[in-house]
Amino acid sequence: MNDHSTDPALRALFRAAAEHGRHHAAPLPVADVVARGRRSHRRRVALAAAGVTTVMALGALTAVVLVPGRTGPALPATSPSTGSATSSAPGPTPDPTTSRPGPGAQETQSAPPNPPTSTPGTTAPAAGSTAPRR
Repeated sequence: MNDHSTDPALRALFRAAAEHGRHHAAPLPVADVVARGRRSHRRRVALAAAGVTTVMALGALTAVVLVPGRTGPALPATSPSTGSATSSAPGPTPDPTTSRPGPGAQETQSAPPNPPTSTPGTTAPAAGSTAPRR
């Protein structure tokens, strides 16, 4: 333990200080308490007003920065699908048994020839033959 707690001289000094405090202690006048409360209230209101002003200014600044300028209409996120609405597959899948595209693949996948048009009373030229031009 502490040696000071058993010292009678120190104990007497503490008791004298406590007695002096009891005799001279008095409540503050009401006007002083009210003035202290009003100062505290003004500080709190000023701090709240400054905080609200700062938040509003930063919000307006953020809105100005993030809102894009005048641009064209918004484009769709994906291109519209041309398949049926019930199909979940993205498109036709190639047959794995067919040959892989190579240098000659374009020649084998050409569009079918257009049928020749003929006028009534004439015959169309045979496929693969060339007719003389007039």
